[in-house]
Amino acid sequence: MSRPSKKPDYDVKKLMDQLIDEVANAYLHPQERLPDERTPLNVLAEEFSLSALKVRKLLVTAGVYDSPIYRRVQELYAVGKTVKEIQRLTSLSAASVSGYLPYRKTIYKLEDRTVLAERLQRYRERKQAVQKVKEQWMYGTEENVIEAVWNAVCRFEGYSFETVQGLRFHYKVRGKELFFSRKEKSVTRATLDKAVKTVIELQRQRKEISGPKKLNCFGASYLYPVFIRIGLISETQFKSAGYYG
Repeated sequence: MSRPSKKPDYDVKKLMDQLIDEVANAYLHPQERLPDERTPLNVLAEEFSLSALKVRKLLVTAGVYDSPIYRRVQELYAVGKTVKEIQRLTSLSAASVSGYLPYRKTIYKLEDRTVLAERLQRYRERKQAVQKVKEQWMYGTEENVIEAVWNAVCRFEGYSFETVQGLRFHYKVRGKELFFSRKEKSVTRATLDKAVKTVIELQRQRKEISGPKKLNCFGASYLYPVFIRIGLISETQFKSAGYYG
């Protein structure tokens, strides 16, 4: 009797195609918090847990990326230049040249199926959680908003955030506590709920939430960028006459 497979039988090509589609869609449709017409590569790299070079290669494969350097590499490659020759003519590294060329089908064999599936699932769950926060903000009760925020915060465990001062951090969720990588003491669910209520009250009063101090709670420096990322604090919501208007 054969032993059962330890890993799900994922279709690698299908997973790669889905990843390419998701990255391309995220690139072409920036979140409201981003002012650019296209989502920056470093932001996409954070979202999908990939390197910026790999993100660019996925966008090139999808046919949605463009830049003067990209066009130059494509022109040289089209006339039969090798990667080494393109390096010499453009002064780019081999990795950079490769990043401007589309993936070949063989890449499907090089990717770990489980890693691909988990990466896609994590991205989609986070995307859905952010959407839920927006929906509850517009149509739900205060309790609904608080619950949606906590769910989103849990989904973003391990995500790389940045404080207003530019310090990178992440956090772990243990029970009803958040443990931040740059802070010894944890932030409790009760503290987070209080901060959410403060955001609700400030936006009800049409007051701008211009920085962490406005949250008036322990761990505000870390909660503030998290709240921005999940869409609880945004210019759009501040200007909107939505649910608490």
